[in-house]
Amino acid sequence: MKAIERIRRLLSSLPKSDQTLGEQFIQSRDFESLKDLVDSAIYRVRKYKAIKDQGGGVLPCKQECFDVDLVELNSLKAEVDIYLTYLEVPNNEWGEYKQEDYYDEEY
Repeated sequence: MKAIERIRRLLSSLPKSDQTLGEQFIQSRDFESLKDLVDSAIYRVRKYKAIKDQGGGVLPCKQECFDVDLVELNSLKAEVDIYLTYLEVPNNEWGEYKQEDYYDEEY
C-alpha cells in the first residue's frame, strides 16, 4: 500500500468533524497542516477521555472524541510524520531535496 493510501485509510480514525478537513489537506498536499490537525485531535481526545475518567461526565458536544481509537489515531500520526520526514530528507550535502516520487514507495 502506498503512503498516501495508508494515510487516507487512517483518516477515519480522526474525530468525524476533522475527517473532511484532513482529506482537504491531502488534496492540497498541505501535510504540515494535516500533521497539526492530527496532533490537535490526539490532544483533544486525550483531554476529554481524561475528564471522563476523572468523573467529569461526557461533554455532549465532544462525544465524538470518546468514539476515537487512540491506537489508530497514533498510527495516522506516525504515517504523517514518516511521510513528512521523507519529504524533508536532503539528497546531498548542499541541501538539495530528493526529486523521487514517494507515492510509489512501499515500506
